[in-house]
Amino acid sequence: MLVWFMHGASVRESGYADPLRSRIISDFLDQGLSSPEFYSSFWGDALGRTDELWGLIQQDLEAFKWEHPQIDLDDVFHYRQRREQLITGFFNDIFSYLNSQQGREVRRLIAVQLLSFLTDTPFEEDLHIVAHSLGSVILWDILFSESFDDTDPAFYIRHAIKGLSGRSEGRKVKLRSVTTFGSPIMIFSQFLRINGDRLKAFASRYTAEPLRWVNVIHASDVFAYPIRASLELEDSTLYFQDHYLGDRSFLKKQLGDVTMALGLVADHSQYWRSSRAARVAIANLLDDRATLEQVSFLDESG
Repeated sequence: MLVWFMHGASVRESGYADPLRSRIISDFLDQGLSSPEFYSSFWGDALGRTDELWGLIQQDLEAFKWEHPQIDLDDVFHYRQRREQLITGFFNDIFSYLNSQQGREVRRLIAVQLLSFLTDTPFEEDLHIVAHSLGSVILWDILFSESFDDTDPAFYIRHAIKGLSGRSEGRKVKLRSVTTFGSPIMIFSQFLRINGDRLKAFASRYTAEPLRWVNVIHASDVFAYPIRASLELEDSTLYFQDHYLGDRSFLKKQLGDVTMALGLVADHSQYWRSSRAARVAIANLLDDRATLEQVSFLDESG
């Protein structure tokens, strides 16, 4: 079993998936199963420094303060900390990837890493992908976008996955499952012209053992949305599930938008460390439908 991790926006450390990997290894060993082979794909450096945009904004704010020392910046520019989190944590990487040149470089890096991973694990046939946030958008692009010509690095990956492209030489693996954490695919659906036709066509080639896709949504993650209806999957052979991680937080219900602002980045970034998200990911790896179909409506505890 091959498990391929894909990170989201603002990640600049290659060990982002280590907490989840440790949970998977422990759970597999507890069940007497061999540990999967893992690879944490990493392309964050190709998207530039996350503090550059905010640095420019800070220059303008400091210039304004110099010219108007009697004015409190907090009176003319609210929520500076939250704005900085959004700009350095998300918007920088999102818009960098959507730049055609940088997006192509990201896909090239991912293709090089995946093909190297497959070369290093020649006897494994089953591939499972776990993608977070922007990583799920990039994954969709790589597998199903119709916007690229056949020289794009995405096609090196498609040629390596059975049923995803036409006839091609070389080793192929079977994509068995996809787990997405905190996915904003719905937000990008119009821009990237996302629809479920290519996904359904691909899934239809996996008849003996249906492809699985579980989309994990934490209750407080404002960047994560269900996508079943938008992909029109009712007549598909794909096993698809939007899986909600509920949170009966009295404080969040009472304070509403205040707690949303305070947890804007934290709630979106916690999936790799979440025990409940790990449980769902492991169930998807093992095709444990009983666990996948349980409603996960418990308070988050890690």
